[in-house]
Amino acid sequence: MDFINELNEIISDKKYGYDEEQTMIKTGFNTLDFLNGNISVKDNGDKTLNVGVDAGKIITIIGKTGSGKSTLAVQIGANIISRYEQGSMFVLDFEQSNGKDRVRSITGMTEEEFDRRIAIKKIGISTETVLQIVTQIKQLKLKHKKELMTDNAEGVLEPDGKLRKILPPTVVIVDSVAMMMPADDLDSEEMKGQMAATAAAKANTRLFKKLVQPCMEANIIMIFINHITAKVEIGATPTQASINYLKQNESLPGGLAAQFLTNTLIKITTSSKLEEDKLYQIKGFEAKVELVKSRTAPAGRSITMIFNQAEGFDNDLSLLSFIKANGGLKGAGIGLYLDGLETVKFRLSNFKEKLAENEEFRNYFHALGESHLIASLKESGKFSIPETEVVEDEEVVDEE
Repeated sequence: MDFINELNEIISDKKYGYDEEQTMIKTGFNTLDFLNGNISVKDNGDKTLNVGVDAGKIITIIGKTGSGKSTLAVQIGANIISRYEQGSMFVLDFEQSNGKDRVRSITGMTEEEFDRRIAIKKIGISTETVLQIVTQIKQLKLKHKKELMTDNAEGVLEPDGKLRKILPPTVVIVDSVAMMMPADDLDSEEMKGQMAATAAAKANTRLFKKLVQPCMEANIIMIFINHITAKVEIGATPTQASINYLKQNESLPGGLAAQFLTNTLIKITTSSKLEEDKLYQIKGFEAKVELVKSRTAPAGRSITMIFNQAEGFDNDLSLLSFIKANGGLKGAGIGLYLDGLETVKFRLSNFKEKLAENEEFRNYFHALGESHLIASLKESGKFSIPETEVVEDEEVVDEE
């Protein structure tokens, strides 16, 4: 008798649950994809490069006001769905900050494509709405699962060498956790202060717990946006941050479940301002994008991304910044060139123009960028899966 084989045969029945192979989906930002990536090694020694964010998981983007949180969320969502014919995105805009024109501007979508793929909800929404929408998406996708299953656009292969089939991604953006409220509180005429905050945190706990499995089952990628607020300390000894790589005085509203049950937590911090008559000749800023928490990569690492006020985060300029930081940009002034390609000279102000018009330069730039990103990923250390956090705060473990 082989007890293990017999036991495995019994529990393989789906009534005991089942597993799904995880596929990482690219966000459209090379540096961010590699920041959250890893290199896995098989028993035979073969190595696989995994970059992007996990399909069907929860992402949270945090930062202070004006740091580009909403813009990055929308751009990531649009980049993900644009590579899948049946990909779509829903924006639950509690903050009333995502207009159709702005979303079209930063995603580059035509009006027809926008109307087909994206829906923005601003009025009559609550914490319960989030779960209702996710539930409806899950039910419809599973109902049509057979015809929806498609080759993944990430190039992930099965052991037989064929592209892995997945459900097309659906992105749901919640902007923001801080403004999300239960329906009962929305209808109340009273301003209950701390009582309202506690009720919202408990509602968030129930929401996040109920989101995890349906999102994974139907490949629904949740992107929550949250604010960083200053923690008020009343004791002599400062309390520890609720999660590693947050500063001691930083706090996130909405309860601990929003932190503990998120798969990838990204923090944006603005740094140098960019002016139209200097450097890249765009109005915006450089942003430090830090991986505060990840279940696929070492946390605590960061990259610099370039934010253009008119067009959002710029993938090419962010990649150029990374190449420069890693010694791949040579020359100076009007005589800048990529390491190994001295025949094409440029300056920062006309880099995008040169990239658009010169195919050889464009291909070399992306190949050089990927080589630096892979080298950085290898240096980041051996990948290990972090231990699951134990949620102990009473508002997080509160049951219905």
